[in-house]
Amino acid sequence: MTSAYYGKREKLYLDDLHWAIIKASHILHSNGIFDAYGHVSVRNPDNLSNFLMPRNLPPALLQSADDIVEYKTDDAEPVEKDTPAGFAERAIHSEIYKKFPGVNAIVHAHSTDVLPFTISEVPLKACIHTAGFLGKIPPVWDIASAYSSSDKKDLLVRTATLGHSYAASFKPETSTGFLYQKMKAALPTTIGGGTPDPSTVPDHPVVLMRGHGFTSTADSLEAAVYQAIYTAEAAEVQLNAITIHDAHFGRTVEGQVDVGEHGSGKIKSAKVKTEGKIKYLSDKEVGDAWAFSRDTMMRPWALWCREVEVSPLYKCDVKKEEEGDGK
Repeated sequence: MTSAYYGKREKLYLDDLHWAIIKASHILHSNGIFDAYGHVSVRNPDNLSNFLMPRNLPPALLQSADDIVEYKTDDAEPVEKDTPAGFAERAIHSEIYKKFPGVNAIVHAHSTDVLPFTISEVPLKACIHTAGFLGKIPPVWDIASAYSSSDKKDLLVRTATLGHSYAASFKPETSTGFLYQKMKAALPTTIGGGTPDPSTVPDHPVVLMRGHGFTSTADSLEAAVYQAIYTAEAAEVQLNAITIHDAHFGRTVEGQVDVGEHGSGKIKSAKVKTEGKIKYLSDKEVGDAWAFSRDTMMRPWALWCREVEVSPLYKCDVKKEEEGDGK
């Protein structure tokens, strides 16, 4: 996992991270999380104050190391001059990295399965065992609360101020972070377990954005990709469950009818009654399910990599260290 690049290590080939960024972008497009938009990034393990991110290019078309740009976490500006144009929302990445030293990878996406939960006030919940990382209810950040008078009102996180506000929603002041820390503590130390400093990691690894999408944060790129894919899958399952629940059980209105001399015939003190209920994961199930997923996520990662490797759409000129010349 790319989390092995952070902390003690004997060697590191940046080509491996370039390869991982390209593969992650292809995988997220192949799984319908990205379309022409969306982006991933990883922290530079040789300089934790910088991060690596694709240039402004459709994710499916990333191909070479020249498509990857190094940016400064401090201001989201390129480290080198004369670099290709970057994404407008780099501040999402820079401000999250700045606030959370324990985050090493980020995925930002606009999945249409997730979008209904950003605008309807219906909370997205962990309803399948592959989505335990969602915890109880991921927050929904509304950019309208952070706009300045000079900002474009296009829902894009274009400035450090907007990025800072969004990053803060990953650790709300009212949240203790207990559940996330409990999940992390349950993991084997070889895959990122143990008890981290609570100040270095988000309380919520995934946060939604009103009318925009969501962002997945993790200590490895594989985990960030896994969370993004299964956030969308959990949203699809929950949407389908709500649809068939309401279609099967329906809703009835109970109350008193105003039938007095001048009664209007309207129902007074009415309440909506529904039968049945949608069953979500319990707190214990959330923690245990996420611990299992973290232990096995390289299985779907290997499958996803193979799927994009055999597709003629996706091209990758970068070789991993063990695939190269042994440099």
